[in-house]
Amino acid sequence: MARTNVLILLDSRDNIAIALQELQVGEVITQSDLAIPLEVQSVIPRGHKIALTDIAKGAAIIKYGERMGHAYHSIDRGTHVHTHNVIGDRVSTEPVAAE
Repeated sequence: MARTNVLILLDSRDNIAIALQELQVGEVITQSDLAIPLEVQSVIPRGHKIALTDIAKGAAIIKYGERMGHAYHSIDRGTHVHTHNVIGDRVSTEPVAAE
């Protein structure tokens, strides 16, 4: 049986989803649990997260319907969500910018 979904959306409140396969720039994802089609803006490795909405710097990253961290930089819809732009809530300090 062919797989129809390429993302796992764990909770309807989530602003990120998990890629079931590597996603390429320009791919348009349509699946029943997405309100509107999602165009991939950066390569997303299999198992990594993709932003379902624009996420402002400092805004919550929601997974499992719960806050898991916040955006260290603004994150555009359709882009990779990972350690380069998210600080987990368990981390006590944000990276220090090089002077």
